[in-house]
Amino acid sequence: MMKKRKPALWIACGLAALALVTGGILLLTRGNGGEAHEGGIRLLLDGAEMTETVRDPEGGDGLRVIVTVDGNEAANLPFGMEHTLQVIQDSGRNTVRITKDAVYMEEADCHGQDCVKMEPVTRDNLEMRVMGGFIICLPHRVSVEVRGK
Repeated sequence: MMKKRKPALWIACGLAALALVTGGILLLTRGNGGEAHEGGIRLLLDGAEMTETVRDPEGGDGLRVIVTVDGNEAANLPFGMEHTLQVIQDSGRNTVRITKDAVYMEEADCHGQDCVKMEPVTRDNLEMRVMGGFIICLPHRVSVEVRGK
């Protein structure tokens, strides 16, 4: 008679494997060693253009939303504070939306729209999502990660 395996163990193993695969994908898609694209990257936070990495040290409950573009941190914002971040590159455009309850890719002009179709990251599903706290746009090399306490 076969023993029943615990579902929590399967979930933990699946998440660990997914984290390794995601890390590998991010490393492989860094392209030119982490340098910004030739044409540069424009960031618009709530409609205002940012000239450097966007960092907001205030607010939130310990969870942070880290947006990377081509392997470089572009924004580090508190989870739960309303923001819209637009990432504009030569290769395309992504819009990340942060609400009081969730983070999601609101829109992107990439082929396939996989990043837009991904389930929003919330406090409640952060540990249970297949992709963990990540939302990834491979064509534009943009990743959004929710991490922290």
